Amino acid sequence: MVGKSLNVFSLFRNFLSQIVNKEFLIFLFFLGLSGLFWLTMALDDTYEKEFTVDVRLAGVPKNVVVTSEMDSMVRFVVRDKGYIIGLYMFREQFHPLFFDFQAYSDGKGTGVISSAEVLKMINQQTYKSSKVTAVKSENLTFEFNYGLHKRVPVRLLGRVVPEDGYYLAHVQFTPDSVDVYASRKVLDSIQQAYTVRQDIRNFSEVKDLPAQLRKIRNAKCTPGQVKMRLFPDVLTEEEVEVPIEAINVPKDKILRTFPGKVSVKFVVGARRMKSMPKNITTRELLPTGFRVIVNYNEVAEHKSEKCHLYVTGTPLGVRNARPSVEHVDYLIEQK
Repeated sequence: MVGKSLNVFSLFRNFLSQIVNKEFLIFLFFLGLSGLFWLTMALDDTYEKEFTVDVRLAGVPKNVVVTSEMDSMVRFVVRDKGYIIGLYMFREQFHPLFFDFQAYSDGKGTGVISSAEVLKMINQQTYKSSKVTAVKSENLTFEFNYGLHKRVPVRLLGRVVPEDGYYLAHVQFTPDSVDVYASRKVLDSIQQAYTVRQDIRNFSEVKDLPAQLRKIRNAKCTPGQVKMRLFPDVLTEEEVEVPIEAINVPKDKILRTFPGKVSVKFVVGARRMKSMPKNITTRELLPTGFRVIVNYNEVAEHKSEKCHLYVTGTPLGVRNARPSVEHVDYLIEQK
C-alpha cells in the first residue's frame, strides 16, 4: 500500500510540474512578444539625437602657418526614426570632415567655413530619411600668415614656492625662446611667451617639468611646449660693508656722512653667495652691486640732525637688504 501511494504522489507531482512549466513558457512567449511589439512601436517613433564630427583643414601650403585654428569638431542634431538613430549610435562616430585651405581662405590672412558648408558635408554621411536640424560650433574661422614671425623669450607665469628655508633661485627654460607667428600688428604687441599658470610647492631639489605655453589669440608659438627646470637654494643671512653715496648734491657743496660706510644685512641663497665677488686676501664679501644713498634734497628740506639711508641697489639674487642703522650723522661743507 505504501509503494502504491508513493507512485500516485510522484505521478501527481509530475503532472503539476508539466502544467506549471507550460504556463510559464507561454507567459515568457507572450512577454517577449509584447516587448518586441513595444520596441517596434518605439523605434518607429521620431527622435532627435546630438552627434559630433571632427573637422580638419586640408591642403595647407608649406609656406603657410595657421596662427589661429578653428574648432576641431562640431556638434549637430539629427532627426529620424528610432531605428535609424540607433544605427548612427551603433556606428559610434562619423568620418572627419576635410575642408580645402585654398577654397576657404581669402588670401589675406583669414578663412571662414560656413555652417552651410558643414551641413552639406554632414548630409553626405546621413541617410536620405534623416534631417540635420542644427549645426553647433563656436568658431569656424582660421587665421594664417606666410611665415611672418618674431622670437621672444619664455617667462614663467604662476606661483612656485619651495620648502621652508629655500627660495627659487633660478628658472631655466629649454628652449629659452620661441618663435611666434602672427600678423605684424599682433607681433608688435607680443614681447614674451608665458607658460600656462603654474602652482608648484614644497620642493627642495632641482625639479624638471614640461610646461605648455599659454595660447596667444591670433598667434601661434613654435614650439608650444618647453622644458622647465627649477633651481631651489638654501637661504642664508649675510652682511657687507657698503660705502654711503650722497646724491643730488649741488656742485658747490659736499655732503659727508659719519660713518662713511654702513653694514647692510641681506638674505641670499647659498649657491648664489659662493659666486658673489670677494676680497682675494681676506675672503670678505665685496660691496659690488650694492648701493646705499643719502638724498641731499631730503636733508636740505627737513634740516634734521641725522640723514636717512636708503638701499637702492642690490646684486641679482639678493633679498631683503636693509642697513644696520637707518640714520647717520652728516656734515654739509661749502667748496
